[in-house]
Amino acid sequence: MEGKGRVKMKKTEMTIDTISIPTYPEPPAEKMPMFAENRVHQRTSGNPYPCRVVVKVDRSKKTNQEYTRITLENEYLKIEILPELGGRIYAAKDKRTGYDFFYKQHVIKPALIGCLGSWVSGGLEFNWPFHHRPSTFMPVDYSTEYSEDGTATVWLSEHDPMERMKGMVGISLKPGETIFHTRMKLTNRTPVASSFLWWENAAVPVNKSYQIFFPKDVTYVNFHYKRSVTTYPVASNATGVFNGIRYEGETDISMHKNTVQPTSYFSAESKFDFFGGYDHAKQCGVVHVANHHISPGKKMFTWAYNQLSKSWEKALTDTDGEYAELMAGSYSDNQPDFAWIEPYETKQFTQSWFPISGTGVPVFANENGAIGWEKDRIILSATKVMADASVTVYSEDGSKAEYKTDLTPDVSFTAENNGIKRITVTAGGVTLMDYTAKQYEPYHIPAPREDAPNFKDIKTAQELYLEGLHVKQYRDPAIRPDSFWREALQRDSESVPALLAMAEYKYQNAFYAEALEYAQKAVKVLSRCNERHKSGYAYYLTGLILLACGERDNAYDAFYKASWNMDSCSAAMTQIAAIDGCRNDWRKMREHSENALRYNTENPLAGVYLAIAHLKSGKPAQCAEILDGILGADPLNHLARYTKRLCGGTEDFFAQLRSDPEQTCMDVAFDLMQCGCFEEAEALLKSVKEPSAMLCYVLGDDKQAINGEIRVFPFRHQEIRVLRHACERHPDDGRAAYLLGCALYAKGHYEEGAALFERASQSGPDRAFAYRNLAIAAYSHLGQKDKTPELLSKALELEPENDQLVFETAYVMGKLGVPAQQRIDFIKEHEAALQRDDVCLELARAYNLGGMPEKTLELMNGHAFVPCEGGEHAVAEQYMSAYYLIGRNSLKQGEYEKAAKALQQAQILPENLGAGLWNECKTVPYKYYLAQALEQMGKQKEAKEIYEYILVLTVDYFSNMHLPELPYYQAMASRKLGRGLQGRAIMDTYLKQWETAIGKEDPGYFGTTPFFLSYCDDAKTARTSYFSYLLGYANRYMGNAQASQKYFAAARSLDPLNLSYQIESEFSDKA
Repeated sequence: MEGKGRVKMKKTEMTIDTISIPTYPEPPAEKMPMFAENRVHQRTSGNPYPCRVVVKVDRSKKTNQEYTRITLENEYLKIEILPELGGRIYAAKDKRTGYDFFYKQHVIKPALIGCLGSWVSGGLEFNWPFHHRPSTFMPVDYSTEYSEDGTATVWLSEHDPMERMKGMVGISLKPGETIFHTRMKLTNRTPVASSFLWWENAAVPVNKSYQIFFPKDVTYVNFHYKRSVTTYPVASNATGVFNGIRYEGETDISMHKNTVQPTSYFSAESKFDFFGGYDHAKQCGVVHVANHHISPGKKMFTWAYNQLSKSWEKALTDTDGEYAELMAGSYSDNQPDFAWIEPYETKQFTQSWFPISGTGVPVFANENGAIGWEKDRIILSATKVMADASVTVYSEDGSKAEYKTDLTPDVSFTAENNGIKRITVTAGGVTLMDYTAKQYEPYHIPAPREDAPNFKDIKTAQELYLEGLHVKQYRDPAIRPDSFWREALQRDSESVPALLAMAEYKYQNAFYAEALEYAQKAVKVLSRCNERHKSGYAYYLTGLILLACGERDNAYDAFYKASWNMDSCSAAMTQIAAIDGCRNDWRKMREHSENALRYNTENPLAGVYLAIAHLKSGKPAQCAEILDGILGADPLNHLARYTKRLCGGTEDFFAQLRSDPEQTCMDVAFDLMQCGCFEEAEALLKSVKEPSAMLCYVLGDDKQAINGEIRVFPFRHQEIRVLRHACERHPDDGRAAYLLGCALYAKGHYEEGAALFERASQSGPDRAFAYRNLAIAAYSHLGQKDKTPELLSKALELEPENDQLVFETAYVMGKLGVPAQQRIDFIKEHEAALQRDDVCLELARAYNLGGMPEKTLELMNGHAFVPCEGGEHAVAEQYMSAYYLIGRNSLKQGEYEKAAKALQQAQILPENLGAGLWNECKTVPYKYYLAQALEQMGKQKEAKEIYEYILVLTVDYFSNMHLPELPYYQAMASRKLGRGLQGRAIMDTYLKQWETAIGKEDPGYFGTTPFFLSYCDDAKTARTSYFSYLLGYANRYMGNAQASQKYFAAARSLDPLNLSYQIESEFSDKA
């Protein structure tokens, strides 16, 4: 049956045109590499290498910009896709109601949220292999197709910029349906396993009538990394404070209006396949559906309703208002939370979205529709026509009623709710929907996840191996996985898992000799009783390492041993086939490619290698037939597309390359070279227009490389080999030395990288950047921090207008304790760089450190800041600290009203700062000293209220993140309230903890930064300064003035840039 007066389309309309959108321009990416080794992004590693990054925004102008738009439209939905903006769905409209069920932006306004800097809100964003994905603001490849039933599909694909794995999503819309599908094909086209996640991030337009809904069996929600947990939908403080948010009594957190601080809610495990959002004012919403066994992730993020939310709204849009994010995770139920994808593996899965109206919040939904369940009625909304359907409702008294009807997307089915217990929908003998109402236990919730014990305290080699694996799998931004595996081998030198983990880690980072030693030892241990291992992985990994060492024949033997086991057969046979190709043995290449495909039909290399073997054997027809099959399944398989041209295809290869064509061509070329097709690879690379420096080196055109741009820094094993040869050919080639230094330094070859930077600083076009990189190495890993200023000075002499160098120099001057006035003078000498937020902030910090808070306030009040996610506090802290300094000094001088005014003003952030606070505990020091001023002014009642407030706060993971000294203020508040024993108990507890913690060893870095900082402090220095600061507080409370001063002074000397350390050092005699 057709919808009410609606004519069914034979096929979905698909159009490709352009759309003009007002756009703020993206500033150019920085030319220098960022070795941000301990940068955190979305709670996982945010190290951007090998990509260039954008570190600022441009709000000086806005112009209309044309974007390619692909539109899918049927009777009910209109979906608009922008392939040039990461392939995001720009808009999704329910034509029945006119409702945009995704948040539609009317301006493109990039802000600093993305992994590489720029990010925009709105629509539906696809994220992989981590969140937010590196290419979220970059073009993607696309292709379109129709199915026989009229379904239109837009395929969006890329080789991700950092790891070169292939991610592809097909957005499909069938005629006659209100649901669209996202069909994912994720391919690891590399020879080693990688961790990954997939999250679809839908922005939805919210207001105080909007409700986020999870299924009824979801009785609790988690925060990121499962660090916090609370009941759902009604939360309270009964189960602990959630992400630092204290609820006022029992609070329905499913209602958007009731979350007042920015936060995320991750659904507990659910047996249902849906979640979504519903606007009660507009009676419209959206539902997401996916197989919960594969796609368990259900998340809501909101900026909420405080100052931080307003700052971000202003940063991301002009007029479109607030939004929240509904995120759907596959192979992941939290962030960070990663699964594994094996070498040459492809994972395929589907998610779906559809709009609803008039149903209220559904209690059930699947691909066929949604069921709304109100007190007086039930509403069934169908996503497609279901003719002659049978709707059966079962009541609690045992009776049932059956309705025969034609369900359509145009008219909802309703029935009275007279104690209904269950509802089913069937058609054609198939059950389409089945829901039974049930009560779920609301307080059965797990404890939050805790930190793992210090790696030195872990008892067994197996536990250490697993912790290291977790660190690698979750891409920890601070901790090195090899620290755990090295420690495991100290406990058990023959721990095979640890040996293989170390071998893979060393191989991936191009320490081939060490990798081979670990791998061969693992094989030796495994072979002690039986050379026929249960897994082929040890032999496979050994083969990869031998191949990297240039031992092709030995690698061939190792791969063959690996192929005896199913878990490694396809990957090993792929490598064997490639070696066959290098030997021009096309018969064996064909045979081994077929074997690889027998165990993995979607192997992204083996199928093409089989086609190449036929082509080289003089069988172009068979080659074309194989490639047609591959391209039928993946029209954007560029290795297959280029090989198709080799056997007579006429398609313009470059016409489909939109996602960094040169890097994609290098991927294809290296895959061809691997199997011996050097001439074909060379022909491809020579056809690339405006080749980069790295591409010139790959082609052996060393002279032209000097003129080539560096758009992506080298990182592949093949690039390292190419650059080593270039350096050997021309020892005076500064550019080759510079690029090789970048590649090796990024992989942990710090001394060799530094030596190459030294060479590059003497000649070539990259001298300034070589000096700068050498400064990074000297500061971070060579134990030569004192040389850093001179090296940066040389870089600036060569690049005097480079504002990134100005920022880094100012930052390093502060870290090294250069007097504040000297830093101020330096920054003012480079006044043009003050347009950058971070440079302006360094000047503000210098003013504060120099005891000139009034100048800080004057500077910051006159600058319009744009927030950087995770770094919002950096701006707020300098502004607040300026008033804090005024307040503390005024207290010291007995000017109590002035002190009170300053400390109150510190907690009011002006709009131009673009700032806000993630956690209320950040204001505690200001409130505490305000209370002291109030006491002196005779306002004991107000002071007491502040002390009571401080004691209400919870010391937990989140308070430690934002104010680790909170226990001191609580102890002091207790003392002020006459509860001396309580205060002493608090401080005794934390004094012992901090005394123990200061001497611990870190398996990596001590902390992280959200900024693109390449200057990394060693863990021992950072840990000592941090806990010295806390021990200064503890001893202050205990009355140990001398010890307190000693600790504060130590913290300040180890980290002179930390304003808090200086303030407490200077006021160390005052509690």
